[in-house]
Amino acid sequence: MNSRGCKSKMNKTIGVLTLSFAMVLSLLSPSSMAAAKSPKLSKSKMNVSVGKTVTLKLKNVSRKAKVKWTSKAKNIAKVVKSTKKSAKIKGVKAGKATIKVTYKLGKKSKTLSCKVVVKGKSTVKVTPSPSPIPSISETATPNTSVPSNIPDISSSPNVPEPAYKWVTTWGTAEEKCDATDSAMPKMALTNTTVRQIIRVTTGGNKLRLRLSNQYGKSDVEIQSLHFAKQIKADASTIDVSTDTAVTVNGEEEFIIPKGKVILTDEIEFPVDALENIAVSIYFGAAPVDNITGHRGARATTYQVSGNQVSEEKFSSAKTTTSWFFLADVSMWSPEDSRAVVCFGDSITDGYGTDATYLGKKPDSYTRWIDYFAKRLQENEGTKHVSLINEGIGANSILGSYPTDAGKDRFARDLLEHDGVEYCIILFGVNDITNLKETSKYNLLIPEYKKMIQLCHDHGIKVYGAPILPFGTSDSYTEPSEQVRTMINDWMRSEDSGVDGIIDFESAVADPANPKNILEKYAHEDGLHPYDGYSAMADAIDLSMFE
Repeated sequence: MNSRGCKSKMNKTIGVLTLSFAMVLSLLSPSSMAAAKSPKLSKSKMNVSVGKTVTLKLKNVSRKAKVKWTSKAKNIAKVVKSTKKSAKIKGVKAGKATIKVTYKLGKKSKTLSCKVVVKGKSTVKVTPSPSPIPSISETATPNTSVPSNIPDISSSPNVPEPAYKWVTTWGTAEEKCDATDSAMPKMALTNTTVRQIIRVTTGGNKLRLRLSNQYGKSDVEIQSLHFAKQIKADASTIDVSTDTAVTVNGEEEFIIPKGKVILTDEIEFPVDALENIAVSIYFGAAPVDNITGHRGARATTYQVSGNQVSEEKFSSAKTTTSWFFLADVSMWSPEDSRAVVCFGDSITDGYGTDATYLGKKPDSYTRWIDYFAKRLQENEGTKHVSLINEGIGANSILGSYPTDAGKDRFARDLLEHDGVEYCIILFGVNDITNLKETSKYNLLIPEYKKMIQLCHDHGIKVYGAPILPFGTSDSYTEPSEQVRTMINDWMRSEDSGVDGIIDFESAVADPANPKNILEKYAHEDGLHPYDGYSAMADAIDLSMFE
């Protein structure tokens, strides 16, 4: 055979092989091809300057995979935002750190790592002026205790200064409220002092307050605002030795503009975890409607005439169980501190913990979040984890009663706080009561997905809590139970994208009839676990927050 014939035959053979290979490729779906590739990081080493961020990408990511980004040295380089496919890494101080990503697909798991070198001088300091973490000798007086979880570093000159940051230690969900004789507050705010009680969930030395007038149609004039420790949980009495003025831009008199949220100046105020703080406000001009507050404080608020912010005890005070203009309190906390947003409705808000017909009263601090806060403090690995209660009674995901719909307030309630790294979603029962058919499921799932995605877009782990049963409630129907089951099954599936499940449902359900809450918890209500909040808190795996 001549060379031309040989060459022609070879070309035909190559053509057939090429065509066959192309046909095989055409039979493979894009997902099948992607699945054949192993995930890998865009870089194995990278540099970043102090205070700057760089992006690390994860390639060949399956849609069904679960991805977790972590830093083994958060005080040097930390993950500030992450998705399945990328993470933003911020340099905190000079040094070396390792960023790890755990990739799980089905039963297979793989961990990849990237070495990060942070260059430059550290911008995070413990002691800006005034010192955020004063030594014990500076803060201790005969009447002021120093929280046990704040170390004395004054005698250790060779120990590197630890990093600190602002982390919200208490918060509530803002609502629009009106002042009436039978509602909140009991009398007009102008020229009165209102003493409101909050309970911090972690301890520290330095605080700042976020105030909200977002629903207001007019400014709120604050003539004076003071912090002090409450002596007894159900009384207006304060420890006057702890009385401390709170300012904004150095001024004790300030305004919360209509439609706005403001931050106060930071104050030195040593407080232990689970201690009560009295927030006493003397009002100048203030609205009588469109008041930004929260109805379900489950703690007594005291109101008297005139300026009495520093009075030890109020006499002849009018009382209510609501908060006004308070959004959250943040604490100057160690770098490994983190906050949990607990998002939900009346069950998270603590409905029933002050039910008089069961002999219960306000100021009991017996919501599931209160029990959860105690457990966190009893566990060494979670002492720096704080809780923010973003529950609103009667609220639903799709409906705006009695305030913004859950789908519309979620971004605010998740992102307006400091140091949030976790979110628990126990929400949706008010959307599915009294149903006559099951189409509501198709409206709710997209909203859950948006919430979960927003958490992940901001590097926040989100834990789903399946909706509790309500089979003995007046609001129960068979279609309601079908939708509840469908939502809970979806939430437990990989398709939901949640980072874990907190099974409150099993903690309170009647084993003999799981569509009901145990009668000893819900009594004749059938929907709210009045005496089951402790069981709910006990069902939480604390390792999910370590």
